[in-house]
Amino acid sequence: MVLVCVAGTGALGGALRYLLARFPGGLTGTWLANMGGSLAAGVAFGIDGIAHTALAAGFAGALSTLSTLVAEFGGLAKARRWWKLAGYTAATVLGGLVFAGLGLWLSQ
Repeated sequence: MVLVCVAGTGALGGALRYLLARFPGGLTGTWLANMGGSLAAGVAFGIDGIAHTALAAGFAGALSTLSTLVAEFGGLAKARRWWKLAGYTAATVLGGLVFAGLGLWLSQ
């Protein structure tokens, strides 16, 4: 049952990630996907049982994307766009913390 729930929520997270990669795409799409994953992970940490696993490992895991984020960081560094890299890094780290905290708060 756990596997089915994780696979199902993972399919939903992956589909949403695909849509965000198309629209709005780019840095904004990746940021939105990672903030959504942070929010879902925050909610997951506030609940127990199979819902926790399905939401954290399935949905949040499939929605968020570390590999694309790192590739974008590398592209900005290669292009020597230091201010944009710094702003994007700060927005990602701080936003992730805020959205995870919001998710935890919402689950209480």
